[in-house]
Amino acid sequence: MAINRAFDSTSGTRCLDILANTRPAPSHMAPGPDRGELLRGVRLILAPLCGITDSVFRKICLDRGADMVVTEMISSEGLVRNSPHIRAIRDLDLHAGPLALQIFGSDPEMMGEAAAILSELSPRMIDLNFGCPVRKIVSKNGGSAVLKDLRLLENICRRVVERCSVPVSAKIRTGWDKPSAARVADIARTIEDAGVSLIVVHARTQSQGFSGKADWALIKTVKETVAIPVVGNGDVTGPLSYREMIDKTGCDAVMIGRAAIGNPWVFEEIQAAIRGEPYRQPSPAVRVEALLAHVGLAVARYGEPLGIISTRRIMGAYLKRIPNARGLRSQIMGCTRLVDLERILAGYRNQSAESHFQVAENSL
Repeated sequence: MAINRAFDSTSGTRCLDILANTRPAPSHMAPGPDRGELLRGVRLILAPLCGITDSVFRKICLDRGADMVVTEMISSEGLVRNSPHIRAIRDLDLHAGPLALQIFGSDPEMMGEAAAILSELSPRMIDLNFGCPVRKIVSKNGGSAVLKDLRLLENICRRVVERCSVPVSAKIRTGWDKPSAARVADIARTIEDAGVSLIVVHARTQSQGFSGKADWALIKTVKETVAIPVVGNGDVTGPLSYREMIDKTGCDAVMIGRAAIGNPWVFEEIQAAIRGEPYRQPSPAVRVEALLAHVGLAVARYGEPLGIISTRRIMGAYLKRIPNARGLRSQIMGCTRLVDLERILAGYRNQSAESHFQVAENSL
């Protein structure tokens, strides 16, 4: 693959070297020739979450029923300047399933150049991050801060579309602090008119962060404003809320983020409901094994102790869904070796099995 090396001034494991050794997506996973093909076979998408949706987590969610996944956000400036510190581009596996590569920034030229570099990998799409509410991103006029300036929003979108060889999507919030249907409609029209092929709407404002209730009515506003596909995001946690979002907004697909942390089975459960099939929740034993497998994959990818430390938040989320695991949290969060984690969880399994045996014996 002929990655553009115009900005490559050093050697070693920098981002352009990593990308040069990354296999492009196979033809059956590459985007189709028109906008209608973007969501071909896609109803459920894993949202990009910093520090969470690495290649390990993306693969797990694809195996559990996600139809498409998105990378953690990639700094356009870091990519163009060939930084060695961009976590999101490491271990890209475009053969695991449909993958969108998300970039952020506030400079149209940098965003265009980054999109041109990444589009050589033939991802399903290049996704523009106009939704991140984190202070260190918005303080540099990136993420959701772009939504305050429609001219900048338009310029970024147009430049990226001009430079991209694959379709472009944009993920937005519903505004900065006080959303209105008129303002959201203006944002959506600006994005569509600039040539973007799909909009993802996280139905919260920047000031809300991840708190409060998502305003699905504004997803409906976007859907009624534009002709391109619209993906809804925010507060979908299972089959009932999935169906409710589809019915209330008319969106073309649903993106799930926080509800999948420690519970990748949420995709399986919703897919079963879509097919009209019964679904049985995984047992505590299955959840424990999945936790171990997840951390094991992270250790295989990143080594110790990084593989364990980087998955602590995810381990905590798994534990929330495992009964009688309160005492496990403090033990697990102090682990730096996989063998210690395995020992602790083996003790939990043995204790649980003994407890179940005693309950059964007392019921005789």
